Amino acid sequence: MSTLEKVTETLPPAGRGPGARDFAGRIARQAGLLGVIVVLGIGFGIARPFFLDGGNMINVLLQAAVVGILALGQTFVLLTGGIDLSIGSVVAVAAVCSGLLSHSLPAVVAVLGGIAIGALCGLVNGLLITITKITPFIITLGTMGIFAGLALIIAGGQAVYGIPVPFSDVLAGGVAGIPIPVLLFILLTVVAALVLKFTTFGEYLTAIGGNSEVARLAGIAVGRNTALAYVVAGGTAGLAGAILTARLGAADPTLGGDLLLTAIAATVMGGTKLAGGEASMVGAAFGAVLIATLTAGLTTLNVQAFYQQVAVGAAIILALVVDQLTKRRA
Repeated sequence: MSTLEKVTETLPPAGRGPGARDFAGRIARQAGLLGVIVVLGIGFGIARPFFLDGGNMINVLLQAAVVGILALGQTFVLLTGGIDLSIGSVVAVAAVCSGLLSHSLPAVVAVLGGIAIGALCGLVNGLLITITKITPFIITLGTMGIFAGLALIIAGGQAVYGIPVPFSDVLAGGVAGIPIPVLLFILLTVVAALVLKFTTFGEYLTAIGGNSEVARLAGIAVGRNTALAYVVAGGTAGLAGAILTARLGAADPTLGGDLLLTAIAATVMGGTKLAGGEASMVGAAFGAVLIATLTAGLTTLNVQAFYQQVAVGAAIILALVVDQLTKRRA
């Protein structure tokens, strides 16, 4: 048996993915997250009955949509064993660019322009990482500052106002009472889960995160697929920036600074390993909804923002501790 055949055997067989035990573990984790969301919702509903109103539940999902979309993109990156610290700054660049484009171009084109700008930023990250071989943490830490500065430069140091109504309608409107960002969040979660489970791209990213050298010896284009993961993360950040611009009616060049850690937290809470090789798109979506539920519930209880940060941080750590204890028991 050749060396290539031997290393190929260490990769997950096409279409099969992890074993049944790992699959059952992911299902249990996602069911646990869903259970926590339900318990939190009931608890906050008892304390403040209006919390369970349909309109408020939609608002919670709307809050979760932007973080969830970012978390989906970040999941592709974390799956490779990397990380993208620049997504918050990419949100700001995309928000400013889409806001400026909306003044002279059709709304849909301006939205696509924001997504394209985000994807371009992701491509810069991916190329720098794959060409220089410098750890993604350092590269994206540097580009985080670069993109944040670019957002301020492009906007002239101030928010972009006068966002046309058609642009806002595209991303801040609704269908059958459900906000468009929520529908996009659900759609992207389904698409991302299918890509991860049933495409060679998802297989390759899993293999790269498991062992990049083995993946390379097996014939996988590690650099190209890794760079593409960062492009996807940048594109989702671009969409998030356009959504925030539409919702706020202005493009603030300082947007996104508070979204990075929340998006990563949602991803990790959902079962994605920071070391790479294992991820769950549905879990990342549930993680975003859990954080949004907790934040919204504390707000209805008139808990001040800095106490909310402590509570959300504690909840994240608790979720990870419980997950680790469950794995050890298994």
